[in-house]
Amino acid sequence: MKGVLLMQNAEKKWYIDSSGPKFFSLDVTGACNFKCLHCYNDSGKKLEDELTDEEIIDVARQIAEFQPESVCLCGGETMLRSNLLDIIRILSEKVPAVNMVSNGSLFNEEKLIAIKEAGLSTLQISLDGLNSMQHDTFRGVVGAFDKAVESIKIAKKVGLGLYISFVPNKLNHETLIEYLDFCYGLGVDSVRIMPLIPMGRGSRIDSLLLSTEEYCTLQLKILNYKEKLKGTSQMLEWGDPLDHYMRLPNNTINGYKSLTYEVKANGNITVSTYLPLVVGNVRKHSLREYWENGYADIWENPQVLDYIGRIKNIYDINNMEPKPYTGEYYYVNIME
Repeated sequence: MKGVLLMQNAEKKWYIDSSGPKFFSLDVTGACNFKCLHCYNDSGKKLEDELTDEEIIDVARQIAEFQPESVCLCGGETMLRSNLLDIIRILSEKVPAVNMVSNGSLFNEEKLIAIKEAGLSTLQISLDGLNSMQHDTFRGVVGAFDKAVESIKIAKKVGLGLYISFVPNKLNHETLIEYLDFCYGLGVDSVRIMPLIPMGRGSRIDSLLLSTEEYCTLQLKILNYKEKLKGTSQMLEWGDPLDHYMRLPNNTINGYKSLTYEVKANGNITVSTYLPLVVGNVRKHSLREYWENGYADIWENPQVLDYIGRIKNIYDINNMEPKPYTGEYYYVNIME
């Protein structure tokens, strides 16, 4: 989950005249120590063509030179990147907000202090249930719930901004209110809820997908709980994975440039987290070169518009050809 952009809060001139994107997403590794049932990018083993430590440091420096408003470090499991602290330090020198997502399994107080001192602003930990049955079953690792909760408490103690991500499914949706009470009781700043996307490993667990009626009930619970949070600093967010497919192409009509820039762990430069649209690779050209030769206007690219125009709901994503995260890509060659 990569955050919510509120266009109405931005000055139009910034987006028109900007020499770079507002937000970056960088996958620091494809490796993961979990086997989550719903993982859309099918993380597990380290990618054979993953960027070396030296290459990813160079990418971090390139990102920092854009001076975006924020960078999200993603994975895989981010803590499995050996030079993670170096990446954070480089980014935090020029980026106001450096954020990171994690399953929370590899932290202790010493590591979280080191991450904060390196310059991390906010940590997002996945917690998909109110108990071990709900979370551990979904995440595929016994003890994952207890470790995630422990990491949440320590992250709060050391002073990191703290977000929790939650994927509703048949195991956990009925206890949403109790779950939210539990999370906010831990002192988290925000809970981000996003639907289970039927792609990657998520395409193989139809039995856990909520029905339309269950999603409607869930949405009502979320809206009612938001009323409860009014007057507090805590947030509750619903992430729509399809929103940017409609909003960003429309933004180009008003002269907006691309707000986001995505780089995968193997150096591939992509258009959207959930689609196999690749415009190039950092091993061929710099991020600046791609930006100036088409990525800034990628949301008006005919190939991109044709591809996303076929997506009407989350179920369409896994029916696209090539399927996302199968090792096959749809190339949008803006430089080659």
